[in-house]
Amino acid sequence: MRIIITILVYCFVGWLLCDIDPDKTYYWYSGIWHGMFFFINWIRHFFWDCIYKAEDYTTAYNIFYWTFSIISTVGIVFGGSSRDEY
Repeated sequence: MRIIITILVYCFVGWLLCDIDPDKTYYWYSGIWHGMFFFINWIRHFFWDCIYKAEDYTTAYNIFYWTFSIISTVGIVFGGSSRDEY
């Protein structure tokens, strides 16, 4: 149950901070931001009718988007919290 609440909270934060408008052209700095929110927007894509990558973008957006989406996904998969037991 806790994981479902966590996912819903992250999706809400993603909607507030990184909702992608399909009619807007995005540039390199948006690629960084959208790439950092890739995983959250990807999950939102499955449950709601939203996009996880801009449809109208520049080449720099695409480069930064993929760079930061890979970094954020690796961080989610391998980052986790480390609990040192003493």
